[in-house]
Amino acid sequence: MMNFFSFWKKNKPESKETRLLDPIPLFSSLTSEEQALIEQHSRLVGFKRGDIVYEEGAVPDAFYIIISGRFRLFTRARGPDKESTLLYFYRGEHFGETSLLTGSVHSASVEAKTDAVALKIGAEDFQKLLHQIPTLALHLSRSLGRHLTREELGYSQHRREVRIASFYFAASSEGMARFLTDFIKALRKETQSKVLLMDLSGKIKSLLPAEFRRGDIAGFDLKTMDPSSESAVQKAIQTDDQNFDFLSFPVNAALDEEETKFTALLTLLTYRYDYLVIALPDRNTPVAVKALNYSDRVYLWAEKRADVFTFAAKKVAELCQDFGFNRNEIKIILPSQEGKEIPAESAAELQLFSTLPSLQYQRYQYEKTLTFLAKEWSERLVGLALGSGAAYGLAHIGVLRVLEQEKIPVDIIAGSSIGALLGALWAAGYNSYEIEKIAKSVEKNNAFFKLLGFRDISAIHRGFFKGDQIGRFLSAHLKDMTFQDLKIPVKMVAANLLTSEEVVLESGNVINAIRASISIPGFFRPYPYKGSYLIDGGIVDPLPVKILSNMGVRKIIAVNVLPAPKDLIERNELRRKAFHQNFQQKGYWKRMWMKTKDRIQRRYTSNIFNALMNTIMFTEFEIARMEGSEADIFIHASVPDAHWIEFFSADKFITEGMKKAREQLADIRQLLLE
Repeated sequence: MMNFFSFWKKNKPESKETRLLDPIPLFSSLTSEEQALIEQHSRLVGFKRGDIVYEEGAVPDAFYIIISGRFRLFTRARGPDKESTLLYFYRGEHFGETSLLTGSVHSASVEAKTDAVALKIGAEDFQKLLHQIPTLALHLSRSLGRHLTREELGYSQHRREVRIASFYFAASSEGMARFLTDFIKALRKETQSKVLLMDLSGKIKSLLPAEFRRGDIAGFDLKTMDPSSESAVQKAIQTDDQNFDFLSFPVNAALDEEETKFTALLTLLTYRYDYLVIALPDRNTPVAVKALNYSDRVYLWAEKRADVFTFAAKKVAELCQDFGFNRNEIKIILPSQEGKEIPAESAAELQLFSTLPSLQYQRYQYEKTLTFLAKEWSERLVGLALGSGAAYGLAHIGVLRVLEQEKIPVDIIAGSSIGALLGALWAAGYNSYEIEKIAKSVEKNNAFFKLLGFRDISAIHRGFFKGDQIGRFLSAHLKDMTFQDLKIPVKMVAANLLTSEEVVLESGNVINAIRASISIPGFFRPYPYKGSYLIDGGIVDPLPVKILSNMGVRKIIAVNVLPAPKDLIERNELRRKAFHQNFQQKGYWKRMWMKTKDRIQRRYTSNIFNALMNTIMFTEFEIARMEGSEADIFIHASVPDAHWIEFFSADKFITEGMKKAREQLADIRQLLLE
């Protein structure tokens, strides 16, 4: 069988084998030996849009992990009941395990919503793997616990997806309570769902806004109260229809003894709420352990302490090892007071952190962060992947224009090379018309001097140009912006020249990151970075869909601007026909001139710049095509009758981008509704 797991592994030294983000979260905490064992007992299977994976009532025969595409869990129409979509499964998620673990028939059907690929493990092999890989069994048992809670609701019209998160903090503060309440309010606003905050710590209530401290509601005492009594539970809940509901628990011996009662209470609450947020005590009581076992994810509040990064790493390792969480399911909230700089030795942990801007001094960014976190958990994030392609990339402007005009929300951008440059301008607050104006300031008679220039010429052994002039050109628009100054989060891709690793740039100076991402090999000098050198991101990832997917972005729009081989063949054929048609209409001397001119142009076509760029783009196209197949919406906005150097011909690229984006508009709208 193909070495499936190695396909996505970064080429790192053995000492750096541990990865923060794995394309398949279920396997992120497994050793290479355990992954190899799964490879031996699994196979890749493909599905076409509309294929049924299994039917409701069927005997389970396999466990599925999604590699690409989307699947829908639904119940068939019965009598007066219409067909009902229960939920969607996305890349990296899995299904089929509940019936295998409980020995029951499938309670619903699964359909491929797009062309998709999944890893399939037969029922017998699945049981073997559970015995041989304890970490896998632990993760699935936690997943099963949540599913069984939902199973209590039945697969009727009342069934819904219930999400549970645990919130851990070592020290309480007003800032912590403010973040927690603001985050839950943002979640409610984004989802229009019912949310309950449960306080097992006993420290939240005194820090909540006044509306949650009024009255004499004592909360729910697991020791003396009946969790199956709806009236008793209702009386213990502080209700606020405008914000969210609140349930406190007295801190007593019940937290060490009544985990069964807590499970019953949790099950009852899933009838009434779509989201449960549980504030944990500062010690692992049996009830707290039960809460973690039922949680989809964990939020860690990184309090003010010198060893915050060591603390966070230790806590994350504990959650992964003891409770089967993968790192995608853990988010560390780092208040702005802790400082903006993360130590170099902690760079590997950067993906786990979400820096919380100051509410007092950065209110807009603070609210944007809360909205992002809320959409991330509720799986509503929309990601935009903008590919590489030199001047072909100007088509991205047309795509951005359609997204603006149709008010399509974009929550995060991943860009490679020209995609990183244009994505950064858009994220900085420039609209598509303003970006078009910037692009059109580069004209045929000034393009060389604006983007390159004689003083940018470099020692030939490092690259033809230094790349400094592009930085000067961009500085008029992006100035000294950092990634934190951008209105939309942006991830930029570069490649490590010495190790071939993909490097994701997401902090620091934006122009420097762009300069690294556009460092075309041989054309620009490699960009110095942490003792190594970075080159054009398109070399390793010309269409960065995986970056978004690895972050848990569920709805991805990918834009590939590279021309396909058939487009280039068609372009050459059209040019040859046009030449011969024009040639036949000319007199003898003009024909001679046309032949001479054509011969000169053909010789120029084989110059070193074309040789470099075309070779790179030929390779990049195939990679981008494969990456694009994993996006939910794939827009191929290429202009065949163009040249990679035509930065002075923005109109035709922008027009093509708008045209191709509008062709996909109905599918984009449907994606947002799912």
